[in-house]
This record gives sequence, structure tokens and C-alpha cells, in this order.
Amino acid sequence: MSLFIRGHVRTALLLPTLLASVALPALAWAADDSAPVATDSQQLEEVVVTAQRRVENVQKVPIAVTVVTGDAIEKRQAFSTEQLVQLVPSLTFRKGTTNVNSSFNIRGIGTTSFSSGSEPAVSTVVDGVVFARSGQAFFDLFDVDRIEVLRGPQGTLFGKNASAGVVSIITRRPSATPKGFVEASYFEGDEYRLRAGYSGPINDTLRGSLTGVYGKYDGSGTNVYDGSKVNGYEHLGLRGKLEWTPNEDLTVGLIADFVNSVDNGSADVIGYATPGDAIIGQEAPLVVGPSNKNINNDVAPVTKDSTWGYSGQVDYRLGDFTLTSITAWRGWGNTEIRDGDYTSVLGRKVGTSSSRDFGVLDFHQLTQEVRLASPTGGFVDYVVGAFYYKTKQDNYFNRLNVGCTSTTLAGGACAQGSSTYATTSNGTANFTTDLENYAVFGQANLNFTDKLKGIVGLRWSHDEISFDFNRVSAFPTATAGVRPSFAAQGSTTSSDYSGRIGLQYAFTDAVLGYANYARGYKGPAINVFFNMQAFDTIPLQPETSDAYELGLKSTLFDRRLVLNLAAFDTKFDGFQTTNFDTVAGTIVSRLVNAGQVSTKGLEADASARPIKNLTLTGGASYTDAKIVQFYCPPGSPASCSAVNGQPLGSAKWKWSLAADYLVEAPSLPFDIGLNTSVSHQGAGRPNATNPTLGPAPEGYDLWDASVSLLDRADRYRLTFIAKNIGDDFYTNAKIPSTYIRQQVPRDAEQYFGVTLRANFGR
Repeated sequence: MSLFIRGHVRTALLLPTLLASVALPALAWAADDSAPVATDSQQLEEVVVTAQRRVENVQKVPIAVTVVTGDAIEKRQAFSTEQLVQLVPSLTFRKGTTNVNSSFNIRGIGTTSFSSGSEPAVSTVVDGVVFARSGQAFFDLFDVDRIEVLRGPQGTLFGKNASAGVVSIITRRPSATPKGFVEASYFEGDEYRLRAGYSGPINDTLRGSLTGVYGKYDGSGTNVYDGSKVNGYEHLGLRGKLEWTPNEDLTVGLIADFVNSVDNGSADVIGYATPGDAIIGQEAPLVVGPSNKNINNDVAPVTKDSTWGYSGQVDYRLGDFTLTSITAWRGWGNTEIRDGDYTSVLGRKVGTSSSRDFGVLDFHQLTQEVRLASPTGGFVDYVVGAFYYKTKQDNYFNRLNVGCTSTTLAGGACAQGSSTYATTSNGTANFTTDLENYAVFGQANLNFTDKLKGIVGLRWSHDEISFDFNRVSAFPTATAGVRPSFAAQGSTTSSDYSGRIGLQYAFTDAVLGYANYARGYKGPAINVFFNMQAFDTIPLQPETSDAYELGLKSTLFDRRLVLNLAAFDTKFDGFQTTNFDTVAGTIVSRLVNAGQVSTKGLEADASARPIKNLTLTGGASYTDAKIVQFYCPPGSPASCSAVNGQPLGSAKWKWSLAADYLVEAPSLPFDIGLNTSVSHQGAGRPNATNPTLGPAPEGYDLWDASVSLLDRADRYRLTFIAKNIGDDFYTNAKIPSTYIRQQVPRDAEQYFGVTLRANFGR
């Protein structure tokens, strides 16, 4: 009976969304055979960004930037930062075993590392505050006004850890009138989400807002060891804002936010194993295969994250100049528990050992930025500023292996009370890492004529890194995944420049072309991680890049079509990335100066409104990112250099397309909103450092659709949702050994849901 009901629920949810995807094009194009001149309701809205640290029309900004609005995020049901990759083709998410070693890549370039002595190549900025660690940024999206994805080096205005690009998240300002909302969602598999918020004036000069989100999901996979669910979550987030405007020259904004997450996700799923590999039998009764999403672990994977922060922004007009100050204090705590052998059978037979990892991270950062923006309209306009940040990270990590040495049971089986156990590997590390950065920067526009403009920018950065490391091992030689005891202290400093120079030319009021050269810079790093050894204390050299970009931005057909194109070619020297190493038969990761890599390609962003009520948005990218010359670290196998010429793991072809259509229904008490979207990722290799292991993964397509019943007074909205309608399985990380471990996201399966939203005070 439950299966019968479940099937009817799926059918009820699927039919409206399938009708949306089929009916939308027919409704749209059949209504516009005559293609009339655009009216205001048929024109695309102007999109403003702060990609150059001042408010500008995105079509006048001479860099490649994709803007995703908060409304688009809600329509696409993109609840987390991880799902942004479905909306921005040039963006890739590399999922790690925990948020600590997860990362964004832009144009195939990013930094994935466990090391506390390194920073990401793609910077995440929230309301003007730079997040020094990637893991701080992977949270639920709520209260978002827009997200700006700036592609290519952005170190001039956004800092040294923006050598590959920036993901800038801008949340909504408190409103001038009282309004609020309550929203509840249910998705197949017992996934629940609740959101609520209120915004409005407190008095004549003060506004405020408070937004909260809660979500819970048991998981899409199963641990066959005990039948529990994996790859689920429980998340709670809050954000409060105050905005004080005592006069027209001064605005003061205060923000406080908190997110608490408990995930049984990032489970190490075995997706491929070389025929005859022992892991195949150890995983039984689970069947190892490329589309596997289950595990067989006697240690349940758990990741706990808590992020919080306070920031204050002051904008003060000094005549025609604007002075901006942003001060922020942020914290992040992460706890991870993992099964180190990925099975439930090791340690249950004489001569075998089971493994467990336990780690705790405590991170804090202080940032201060001051900027001065000049008035526009003269020959020169500019933004100049100074930046400071200081971070401190404390880590505790333990890796424990326990093996069965003898037993009284038949067949060598082991069990408590009948067998003897002994520790075969045990190491505990405590380490602290401090980073400090000072910088001054500026960027100027030189307005040669009404059509021709030059861009010049420069940033000087000074970095200081220090660490204190101590690992205690129970054994004098290397054991499985644990090196012998080791202690060290060290530091390094470096100063260098990043910058930009370019030209832009307005062919018409609606068509802008530009050419840029940018020098990217990411400061030095030290490979401070659990298995640190003597040569890891040698600092990694800074990562630098030379980036060339040509672009065209156009607003056509009376603002009914926006089409932006970009071509890029970037070469990196001293690329900082993770390489995989072996310690007593166990795979471990190490941060290295990998050498020279390159990325080049073409990108397109477009939006169109061919008729009233229909909006089309999309983008495409071709990215050829590869290793030019890999510098093999000490102790690497002879096959290390075989990765030269191999891709960096990013798919060459990616594209996305979305359509929104509003069906006005005067005879009904509501209108009907139709939405459908498809995102495609082409084939790629599982991992550049082991390119021959396993079959090359195929590309995948994610097709989503929704139907909304919309009250014309915007008091309520009921939405039926279908995700991954084609049920196309995919993974967002593959980690090599003699087998491949992979992480399987929520959207790797077909599922359905419904959302009810009520608005008030509008």
C-alpha cells in the first residue's frame, strides 16, 4: 500500500512539471508571431553589480562576470552554494571528505587541500567580507539578493586569494516598508526545509531584518553495515541586519550571521575498483560500481560545521567621494569522523586492522578594509584602498588503527571477548597556523573619449605565515597512514604584486568590447597537515599567473536580448595543489607547487525576453585546463611525470539553459508560473594525478522543472518541483587509490517536491 501511495504522489508531482517543460515553448513562441516592438514589460531589467567595488551596470563592466539573482536561485531550488555550478557553467565544485578540503574552481582552476597553511585560489566574499577558507563558504543559501561570479584573476580589488576568480554573495538589504514571508518545502525521501524572514523600518532612520532557515534530510544512500542513511544533513541558519541612515551622507550597516550544520554526508563511496582488488570482497554485500551511492562502514561518517560572523560597514560621502570601511570578525568550527578503511570487515579477522579518523578545527579571522571611490564623469575616476587580515587556525587530528592479533573462533574470525586486539597505528597531531596579510590597492579608469577607456590597477600584498606542529605516534616507523613522531615550527614572508591593465571601447551605447591583461598572485603556503614531515616545512612558493581576456558585451533588440562573450588564456606558475602520496600502503594528500598549468577557452552568457512574460537565461563554456609541466615532489614514483598534458579534471564543455514563463489566467484566482532548466557537463577524467585509473566518467545532464500557482497580490505561492527528471547519476569528486572513492550529491537522483510560501506586509 505504501508503494502504491508513493507512486501516486510521484505521479502527481511529476505531471505538472513535465507539462511545464512541454507547454512552455509552445505557449511562448505561438504568442509572438508578429514580434512587436518591445514595451517596458518586454525589456530585460538592468542588472547592477559591485564587481569593481562601485555600483555599476553589469553591461558596462569590462570583465567576465555572471550574475545569478536571488529570484533565480529560488526558482531553480538551488539551496546551497554547491548547486551554483548548475547555474554558472565556468564554475566547478570539488567535493572533499569534509568542507575543509572542498573547493570552488573557476575555468578549471582552484585549490583543494587539507593544509591549514594555504588559501583558496577562488575567493568567496559575502557582503564585502573575504572568507579566508573555502570551507567557511559551503552553507545554505538564504536571504540572497544576487551572486556575482567573477572569472579570472581578481586580485587587484579582491585580494591575493582571488588568483582564479571570485564568488561574491550579496544578501538583501533591510526594506523600507514592513514585509515578511514564511516558506515550507517537502521533498521526496523525507527532506524538509523551512524558511522565514521579516524586514522593515524600526524608526525613521533605522531598518532591520531577520531571516532564518532550517533543513533536514536523512540521506540518499544507505550504510549496509547497520541500515542507517548517509549523505543527509541537518542545517540551521540565521542572519540579522541593521541599517542606520541618520542623513543622506552616512549609512551604517551591521550584520550578524550563524550557521550550524550536521552532515552524515561526504561518505567515501567506492565507485570503481581494479578487478581482483580486495576492496570488492570487503564491501560485500554492497556491489562496487560507478553508480554506487551506498557504503559499508562500521564507523559512521559525520561532519559538523559551525560558522558565525559579525561585520560592520560604514559608507560616508565626502562631497563627491565615497569612503567605505568594512570590519569583520568571523569564526568557523569543524569536526569530522571518518572510517579510514571504508569497510566494516577489517579488524574482524586475524591479521586485519580497522581505521578511524577524528579531527577538530577551530578557526578565526579578523578583516579590515578601507576604500575611497572618486566621483565619475571626469578624465580619471578611481577606487583606492587598504586591506588587512589576520587568521588563526588550531587543529587536532587523530588516526587510529586497531587490528585483531589472535582469536579462539573458527576460521580466524574475531569478536570482542573471544579475540585479542592491538593498536597497529596511532598518531595524534596538534598544530596551529597563523596567517597575516597587509595590502594596498587601486584601480583607475582613464576616460580618453566618450567611447574609449583605459583600465589600470595594482595591488601590493605582504604575507606572513607561521606554524607550530607536533605529531605523536605510538610507533617509531611509518604505519598505515601515520608517519613517526615529528615536531616543527616555522614561518615565511613574501611580498608581491598583482594587477590589471586593459582597454574598453563602446562601439555603440549597447555594445562594449574590452581587452584585459591581469597578473594573478596567491601568496606562499606551508603544507601544515596531519602527516607533515621535514620537507613539508619548506615553504611553497607563491602562485602567479598571466591572464589575457577579450570580451564583448551587448544589449540588443531594444533590451530584449543580452549577449556577452569572453575568450581567455591563462598560464599559472608554481600552481599550488594537492598531490597524492602513500604512507605504509595508505593514500594521503600533500600540498605541492605542482608547476605549470594553463587554462584557455570561450564563454557565453545570455538572457532574452522574446515576448512578454517569457524570460530565457543561459550560458556555455569551453575550457581546456591542463597540466603543462608537473614538478614531482620528493619521493614520488617514476610515473609521476605521466600526468603532463593531462586535463585538470574539469569538463571541457558545460552549458545551462533556463526558461520562465508566466501564464496570466484572468478566469482563475491565480496565475501560473512555469520554469524549466537543463544544465550539461561534458566528460572528464576522474583525477589528473591518476589519469588511467578506471573508466573516464561520462558527462551528465540535469533537467529540472517546476509549476507555481501565484496569487496576483503576491500573498502566496504553491510550487510543484521535479529535480533531475532524467535520473542522470553523477558524482562531484573522485579520489584515486587502487580503487576510486567518490562523493555522490543529492541531485544525482530523480526526486520531487512541493513548496508553499506566504508573503505578508507587501
